[in-house]
Amino acid sequence: MPKALRWWVLVLGLVALPGAWALPDPAGGLGGSGATPDGIGGTGIHPGGIGGTGIHSGGIGGTGIQPGGIGGTGITALGVIQRFGSIYVNGQEYALTPQTRYSIDGAAGTAKDLHLGDRVTVQAAADGRAIAQEVRVEHAVIGRVTEVDAAKRQLAILSETIQTGKRTPITMHDSDQSLPFTALKVGDVVSISGLDRGNGHWLATAIRRLYPGDTAPARVPLLLRGQVDALYPDRDTLEVGATKLKVNGALLRAIQVGQSVVVRGEYADGRAQVESVTPTALAAQNVGNRVSLVGYLARGDNGWTTHGISLVEGPHTLYENGDAANMRAGSMVAISGEVKAPGVIAVESITFRVNPMDFDLPALPQMARGARGDWERSENEGERPEVNSPEIERPDVERPEVRPQVERPEILDGD
Repeated sequence: MPKALRWWVLVLGLVALPGAWALPDPAGGLGGSGATPDGIGGTGIHPGGIGGTGIHSGGIGGTGIQPGGIGGTGITALGVIQRFGSIYVNGQEYALTPQTRYSIDGAAGTAKDLHLGDRVTVQAAADGRAIAQEVRVEHAVIGRVTEVDAAKRQLAILSETIQTGKRTPITMHDSDQSLPFTALKVGDVVSISGLDRGNGHWLATAIRRLYPGDTAPARVPLLLRGQVDALYPDRDTLEVGATKLKVNGALLRAIQVGQSVVVRGEYADGRAQVESVTPTALAAQNVGNRVSLVGYLARGDNGWTTHGISLVEGPHTLYENGDAANMRAGSMVAISGEVKAPGVIAVESITFRVNPMDFDLPALPQMARGARGDWERSENEGERPEVNSPEIERPDVERPEVRPQVERPEILDGD
């Protein structure tokens, strides 16, 4: 659908419903990740966590919220950081201000902790433009690499399978230096950002190497985000995704099968030790908030879900790049809508076949290109764009000739 037509459709949707907009569908995806160098015992894991946010931003580039007429509407955006300046998530720019709050897996952070490809939840307010009130980086997996398949560009951490694309940013945490996929080795400690494909599979949207395997300290962080698939209290065992972990039975008393959790701990002498299992709050909580999200579809007990959020389609739901028959488990979609109840979105538009790294991004000026485009095109593109200051033309000032004039010898350039 042409953008101009889509804009008018969305405006008409706003008359019938408090808000409307559309998101896309990618070919693959992974859960969010991200570690900081400090944390529990210096491991980089921070206890605690901020629950789901309640803000979704509006419709530049098909997101459904039009700048300049929202008047304080709450916005919740779930996606990955596509570009900086302030930050772009799901094609929408969110302005960062001195009042914006940041967290990294529940610990306080700063704007400097944000990286290209980080999976984030943005809570924002719209008052002429989308203003980020809170940005939460939520990593998918942090741990030791146990397997590397260079041909498939695939890693294993714990028992989770991590798929990467050719343009997935891979960096060193202490310098932001880009690394090729082939630099990752068994034993390396990494953090993974991305989108959950279900059943222990993730599509990485960013990888940060925290420590090379041969220089990693004795205690390094462990984090796993996902849904509880099984509990074995009599065996002190928890199953999240494809990973089974030994857990103190006391940590499981408040946990239920089907619940979304964050597992935190550390590796000590090469063995995983779980220190906490914390339920995660729903991202879409605030009734009436606009919502923008990109993720994989899953089939729940009461219909379709993504990010643990229930999706309720209606007779006025718009479909792009497909129709209702394309709703299948494992499909990447972009969703726009409104929170009708905590954890329930009234879906106004669904876009299929979406690339989470460039969905609905506005075109960059020619000089700034490199932060968008085909996600599979070239490795590690998409760094923060340089800000080019305009060149100031200074008037030529003719200086008076100073006498006597000394003739200087001509210096010839060498080959």
